[in-house]
Amino acid sequence: MTMSANKPFRSRRGYTLFEILLALGIVAILLGVTVPMIVSSYGESATEEIARQLQNAATSAQTAAINSGEARRLRITERGLLASGASISSAELPKGWKLQIQRLTESKFRKPEKTEYWEFNSVGICEPVSFRIGKGGESLIVKFDPITALIVTDND
Repeated sequence: MTMSANKPFRSRRGYTLFEILLALGIVAILLGVTVPMIVSSYGESATEEIARQLQNAATSAQTAAINSGEARRLRITERGLLASGASISSAELPKGWKLQIQRLTESKFRKPEKTEYWEFNSVGICEPVSFRIGKGGESLIVKFDPITALIVTDND
């Protein structure tokens, strides 16, 4: 191999500072795009899990009322729905989450009273209620159908 007198031989032993900075910039951009999406999907799954627990408590109270032929109640607190019987499941919110209620006759959400209940009559029908569950600035509104005790979505 002959070397030209104009071009000195240079061995390449590492990356230049420009190449390293370029690679770090690309990684920073990728992280800047993906991390917010991952964090937001985690927040959605937490609220969906809470909504599922509220629905499970409602359907278990409804089932217990139908099976026994007697009214069953869930106690409503800021921390969730608490069962009034052994055959009914509770729905307790994670630390930092709060629950507010809006009954059919009310125009806005409010904190539950100290001795407030959601009752399911002997055939399983309940008052239609809406709950707002929230933590910090984020919240989710969950509405329940009085006949099925299932969550009503805007698509229904």
